[in-house]
Amino acid sequence: MQIVYHAAHSADAQLVRGLLAREGIQSFVFGGALEGGAGLLPVGGSVRVEVADEHVAKARAIIDEWQAAAVPADEVEDEPADDGFNDTAAVKPHDDPNLYKPLHRSKPVPSRFGVPSLVLALVVGGVIGAVLTAAAKRPEPFTGRFDFDGDGKTDETVFYSNGLPERMETDRNRDGKIDQIVYYEDGLTSTIERDDDFDGYREGKGAYRHNQLSSYTMDYDGDGEPEYRDRALFDVVQVQEWQDKQGRVIKRMRYVGGRLVDDQLDRDGDGVMDIERRYDPIGEITTTRPLPRP
Repeated sequence: MQIVYHAAHSADAQLVRGLLAREGIQSFVFGGALEGGAGLLPVGGSVRVEVADEHVAKARAIIDEWQAAAVPADEVEDEPADDGFNDTAAVKPHDDPNLYKPLHRSKPVPSRFGVPSLVLALVVGGVIGAVLTAAAKRPEPFTGRFDFDGDGKTDETVFYSNGLPERMETDRNRDGKIDQIVYYEDGLTSTIERDDDFDGYREGKGAYRHNQLSSYTMDYDGDGEPEYRDRALFDVVQVQEWQDKQGRVIKRMRYVGGRLVDDQLDRDGDGVMDIERRYDPIGEITTTRPLPRP
């Protein structure tokens, strides 16, 4: 298995998958990686389309031809694109058409497709993808192995059954040990286990709902009781909490739209929050106030 296309999102990937299906090439779509700070805070990894080794050359040729035919009129030489902001200079996009581009921007950018054609393409791609998935199911399991840095050692292994992924094991720091395992149900991400300090123990565990991260915990000391937990909605963190050995919350941070808005702390360790701080849009403390005791 090899990667032939990096998509901006799953809809884009399904469009390419349907394109390949029309040429008789079976492909598989997988979500991108997640990055973690104090917990697993997703930053929008890319979505990749993969095919079997024997179909790589043909698949890439089909994708290249499709991309070449999709160049909009305002990208023709000597015809500058209208960015919608008069004469304000805009940063030109990277020349690589496969490069991931964020879904949310501060300024609108020209679309490669009109809304009606895009909707039709997504519908057709989704239908073809669903049909292909059903037709491609096969009883025998198989394994895809990937060497991302070209050192001859496997960095990631994906285990398939009935044409869908069941488990993905990754060696992120290339030390020869598996430090991340992703589990799938019906081809969608179900749970994840991570070893973020690379000591051999996977202290981080995350759960997904509708293929989106919904919760994550960290058990740093390995006693089976997490010291950290967070909750997310649509892959965006909402609340982070830290607990003491008695399971009492000693710090809670609350986010709105991905921005920290306030937190509460238990400074004296008695199990009761005693101070609250509020933050501005760039994460600076604006007010601090003591909390009344219950």
